[in-house]
Amino acid sequence: MALCKDVVENIMGYVEAELDDKTLEELEKHLDECPECQAFVRTYRRMLELTGKLGERTFVSPDVRKRLKEFLKSKLKS
Repeated sequence: MALCKDVVENIMGYVEAELDDKTLEELEKHLDECPECQAFVRTYRRMLELTGKLGERTFVSPDVRKRLKEFLKSKLKS
């Protein structure tokens, strides 16, 4: 069973359709039941659209991606 932290950890793979079938199924099941994560995914997608980078796989460097992931994880813990 996926948790909110799993959505945060996999958001880039989810939005870019790069997750394996099992992970995708678990995340989508969680998203069906969690309005907070639904809002998070919508907001993340909107941010990508506004920056003009949706669908572009290299929109951030690996370092920035790592820092963003750590930031989002820290916010979940708060």
